[in-house]
Amino acid sequence: MQDISMLHMTQINPKGEPMAQLLEAFLIAQVKNKDTKMPLYSVETIGANWRFVIMEGKEYHVSKSFDCTDKDDLLKIIAVLRKFRWILETRLMK
Repeated sequence: MQDISMLHMTQINPKGEPMAQLLEAFLIAQVKNKDTKMPLYSVETIGANWRFVIMEGKEYHVSKSFDCTDKDDLLKIIAVLRKFRWILETRLMK
């Protein structure tokens, strides 16, 4: 995991760095929710490439890149999305 405080944020730019924008959105969500302990989950998609992101506190983890045009990677993407759904239904919606 990486510490978010070490990440250099740039101005939000629709053509800028998507991961920096996603992490900035995580930080905003933590402030608005007044909760830095609940994990945040997201996915970054650029073209056919998917990366899953989890943030807990100030630390975050980015998965390896999955290519949704590759059958094996697509099955892994589906498995992760199903796990995210399970987490949402069993842990976060209580």
